[in-house]
Amino acid sequence: MALMKYCNRTGCNRLVPQGVKYCAAHTVGKTAENRQRHKEYDAHCRNQTAKDFYNSTEWKAARARALARDTNIDIYLYIMEGRIVPADTVHHIVELMEDYSKRCDMDNLISISEATHSMISKAYKDAARKAAMQQTLRECIQEYKRRLAG
Repeated sequence: MALMKYCNRTGCNRLVPQGVKYCAAHTVGKTAENRQRHKEYDAHCRNQTAKDFYNSTEWKAARARALARDTNIDIYLYIMEGRIVPADTVHHIVELMEDYSKRCDMDNLISISEATHSMISKAYKDAARKAAMQQTLRECIQEYKRRLAG
């Protein structure tokens, strides 16, 4: 039997196989909705330098290296809670526009899930919490490397 998880849609308690994001009820129209949302965000909010970088082969290669290093799991949840959750996001600990030179620095990248990324983004809104979260993320990477080596 395949491992199951809850649908990613907030409030939905339907089970879907691991690796599937949404149940059938929440998959319909999802791509058109996402395309429109991203189009509006690109037009009004997104930084063009960041957009160009995230579409580059340089980023795609760095992202693939980070996911491979972290064996495609959410490192934060693995270290902090002992849970194995698939990673679908690679996060910049020091944000891209804060220090562009660290954009592909492997010590600045951590593989996480979308849910963990949302939680981290909320913590980044407060300067003190951001600094503490960045330190925690660095420690998670170091601990994960130590466990792999040991």
